[in-house]
Amino acid sequence: MKLDIEQLLAEKGIYSNLLMPTHQSSSDDHETTTDNPVSPYLSLEVNEPQSSSLEYSWRLVGVLDYSKEKCQYLVQKVCQNSQLTDEKDLNTMLAGTTFWVPRIRLVFSAEDPRVFVKRIQFALRWQENTEALLLYHLSVDCMPTWKGTPSLDSHALQSIKRLTLSAPGLGQKILEKCIGDLEKELKLDYERTMNRMRFDRVVMRHPEEFSHITLPQKGPEYVPQSGRVPVPTFPYEKYKTAFFFKSLLTKPEVIRVLSEISSECNKVANMRLFNVTSVKPLRLDEFEVIQAQMHTQVSLFLREGWMVSLSNCIRFNLLSFGPGTYNVDESHWEMYKMSKLYRLMAVVRYNLQDSMRHLVQASLLRLTLLLLTTCHSVLTCPQDLVWGDDLVTSPYKSERTPLFLLDLILDQTGVHYSTPLENFKTSMVNLFDKAILATYNVPQLDKSVNLWEPEVTALREKVSNAVMQGVIPLRAYAAESPANAEQTSQEVKKEVEQHLKDKETLEHSLPSSIVIGTFVIRVEGVRQALSNKKKALANAMLAILAGKLSKQVDEACEEYNTISRKLREKLNSIEELSEKREWMKQVPDQLKSYKEVIGKTLSDYEIIEELRYSLSNENVDKKWTAIRWPQKIISQMEAAATQHLEDEERFNKIQLADQNNFEDHLDSLKMLVAGFACHDDINHAHEVANEVRRTSKQLKECQTMAQTYNTRERLFGIPVTNYDRLQKLVKDFQPFTDLWTTTSDWMRWHESWLNDPLSSIDSEQLERNVTDVHKIMNKCVKHFKDIPGCQMVASAICIKIEDFQPYIPLIQGLRNPGMKNRHWEILSDRIQMKVKPKANLTLSRCLELGLQNHIEDIAHVGEVAGKEYTIEQALDKMENEWSTIFFDVLPYKDTGTYILKSPDEVSQLLDDHNVMTQSMSFSPFKKSFEARINTWEGKIRMTQDVLEEWLTCQRSWLYLEPIFSSDDITQQLPVEGKRYQQMDQTWKAVMKSAFKNPKVIELCPDSRLLEKLKKCNELLEQVQKGLSEYLETKRGSFPRRELLEILSQTRDPTAVQPHLRKCFENIARLQFQSSTDHTHVLWRGEEVKLALPVSHWECGALAQRG
Repeated sequence: MKLDIEQLLAEKGIYSNLLMPTHQSSSDDHETTTDNPVSPYLSLEVNEPQSSSLEYSWRLVGVLDYSKEKCQYLVQKVCQNSQLTDEKDLNTMLAGTTFWVPRIRLVFSAEDPRVFVKRIQFALRWQENTEALLLYHLSVDCMPTWKGTPSLDSHALQSIKRLTLSAPGLGQKILEKCIGDLEKELKLDYERTMNRMRFDRVVMRHPEEFSHITLPQKGPEYVPQSGRVPVPTFPYEKYKTAFFFKSLLTKPEVIRVLSEISSECNKVANMRLFNVTSVKPLRLDEFEVIQAQMHTQVSLFLREGWMVSLSNCIRFNLLSFGPGTYNVDESHWEMYKMSKLYRLMAVVRYNLQDSMRHLVQASLLRLTLLLLTTCHSVLTCPQDLVWGDDLVTSPYKSERTPLFLLDLILDQTGVHYSTPLENFKTSMVNLFDKAILATYNVPQLDKSVNLWEPEVTALREKVSNAVMQGVIPLRAYAAESPANAEQTSQEVKKEVEQHLKDKETLEHSLPSSIVIGTFVIRVEGVRQALSNKKKALANAMLAILAGKLSKQVDEACEEYNTISRKLREKLNSIEELSEKREWMKQVPDQLKSYKEVIGKTLSDYEIIEELRYSLSNENVDKKWTAIRWPQKIISQMEAAATQHLEDEERFNKIQLADQNNFEDHLDSLKMLVAGFACHDDINHAHEVANEVRRTSKQLKECQTMAQTYNTRERLFGIPVTNYDRLQKLVKDFQPFTDLWTTTSDWMRWHESWLNDPLSSIDSEQLERNVTDVHKIMNKCVKHFKDIPGCQMVASAICIKIEDFQPYIPLIQGLRNPGMKNRHWEILSDRIQMKVKPKANLTLSRCLELGLQNHIEDIAHVGEVAGKEYTIEQALDKMENEWSTIFFDVLPYKDTGTYILKSPDEVSQLLDDHNVMTQSMSFSPFKKSFEARINTWEGKIRMTQDVLEEWLTCQRSWLYLEPIFSSDDITQQLPVEGKRYQQMDQTWKAVMKSAFKNPKVIELCPDSRLLEKLKKCNELLEQVQKGLSEYLETKRGSFPRRELLEILSQTRDPTAVQPHLRKCFENIARLQFQSSTDHTHVLWRGEEVKLALPVSHWECGALAQRG
């Protein structure tokens, strides 16, 4: 962009031809530099130095030299495109006219002209201030002194003189020579100061007479470090009396009461409503009992022991007061309210409530922390957790002693726990509520903590979630229990054989009796008991297998039975017969799959028979029934196929009879249709229309029957009957249907439109009906040219329609939904007739009033109302759309704040509504809604600006947050760190308000929010600039991306792993222990054990020193 120096100076009110020497007033603050200087411009005289008149203008010059002593440049005027190419050219240029000029009159082409103009402006302003100051001091110096001028007090002069002479190191001879001159100078300076003060007052009182004088700006007044200030008499006794009247802390007894009350409150505040010091796991009912006992103890202490102690404390200390402001026996309520005892009791009550609240909140928090600590290892378990094969080792061990004890039980219902897992969540929530309710029975105290306070609700939700997460692994473990693993028949056989083998071993390894010395020991009982137990185990496993096989047989038999029932179903039509035949084609495949299932089941039965297990008669019957079913189904299919042939022949005979009857019915319909040509009386239109509808219904039924008969004929495999005459009959009857149904509808509609209230008429539907009826009647007139009677009816209806059509604009104008009171008033003024919308206003009444003569005016007003109504509806629609648009505000990591999910829908809606609002603002019908349109447009634009700033701020914040969350960066960049902290506080406040109220149209149209976000973006830009400069100085072996990654993860020692090879030679990675201590160094598979473990905090300290 090319800038003109003279134009820039003129814009500042500076004219080059009037420039004065200002180089003494210029400053280097506006100096700019460039690596490629070019020819400068210079303010030079238009004429040569020999000329008698000097006028200044800006000329292109070349710089030849610079003098450090004079601080001036040697320049020479040059042409626009001149260049110095060799020594000859240089000599030629030096032969011309040269000038020594100061820097203030020289602007280089490479520097910014705007900065140079500011430099000149600064110099001129400095010059003006200096000239004004010189004139001011000259005026003061010219003021005479006279006798009335205040002079320096002699005592003050002697005091100054004494202090001066007492200074050490001053010779007596020197003082005698100059003491007189110093006294004169001091007096003169004092008188000048007095004149100056008087001069300032006169100039300030009469500015119009001294307009040429500018008073110098006053600097900050000197404030002495010490001094004496007169203080008015303080009414100490008055304020003391007032303080004693208001304060409670004026009596030792009251102070003692408050002290003892505070001590009692501290006791309660240190109590706990839950026992969280259990040293062993407890069953849920035991845990509930212990906590209930704690609730009871605390509640009993609060209601009895605590209240009694407080009461005794107050009475014992205040009983000595007797009647007065602390009368504990006061029985008169009004007197009690006026006494100090009333205020003292209020203070006591507040202290009690505070301690109770602390008791409840601390107890709930301790219980929550206890559950979160014990459930910490399972908080991240997914809902579909699968335990795995290792049922001995638990990967979810608690950091402290587990809370609850459960038994894993196996019974008839399967594997489950001794306490239902759902009970734990209910129990914990109930304990929460019971702990709070335990403090409600304390007399004369309000509720310390409400059941549904936000903090309580949050803690209750945390406990509930922790318990729900805690039971997920329990369900997974129970699902993997060996008792739930289903054994195959071969595994059962193997285990049964093992039990039987053990039984035989027992019988051979244990004798029936044994002689030991003088004793004969009978072992038969033990041998028999152990043998029976093994036998019982084998039989039990076989019984389970038999039950399983019986269930499989039942399922297979049920499938067979379903097929059998369907084969026995009675058929009612050829369609059902065809469908049954298609289904029977799939039965063999089904039988094959069922046979495979039954075959596997029968092979398992062979295992039972092999082991000589006796099945029940019921199981044996089921087994043989399943074996017989396939053959039974095949027999049923053969019988069904024979029956289907008979059914097909029967259905064919029925079909022929029905078709004969159908032909007779068509002949009668043909005669009926032909008879409609005789109807020509329009007065009987409704009766004829009803007859037409009945005939039309019969024709439709005939069409359906014809399609059915044709379909059946295809199924029978016989030629398809042609029913074209039915289609011709329907086509011939359609004009009669159109004529009489439309005539009937028109007569009914016309009567309704004339006599029904206008408020019940839909003008758009009316116009469509009139248009459709007119088209149909015109077709009927053409079609019935050979039937004069019907053509006459159609022509009559056409004439009535054409007579009615001019009233359609009248109805549309009067029924326009946008017609408001202002439109009715405008309409009344235009037609010179009072027209107001009434509930009983009809079209007939409007015609009687002659409104049909003002159709153009009514249509015009209705059109305007319609356009305005469209704008109003569009505004309402936009507002309704925004009422359901909310920001998706999500928590961001562990920062304690939130971020916005990408608001694409919001951005798209803003663009659409912005375009729509702008188009409304250009509408000629916007006048009635102009204020609303402007307000809405302002909201949309403000929302758009806020959203743009918001997203920009969020992108920058997400980039900088992981970096400046590290203390190292904050120490290295203290200024940027403070700016980031300032921005971060604003950002968190903005996001907190967005989380509380995420409704876009309520949150965003806020100018204060926009200013906050703009300020945040300015701070972030400064922070980013400072960070970039810092990174440039710190970059060594790392690219910018990797350096940012390292800086953003300083709190995680393991994050340095990928970058070790660039930091240290021969080190690929470190091995971090669970405590983040470094114990080994690895390089290409080689492992070097360190002599001493290195903790991550030591590495941090070394890095800081490095």
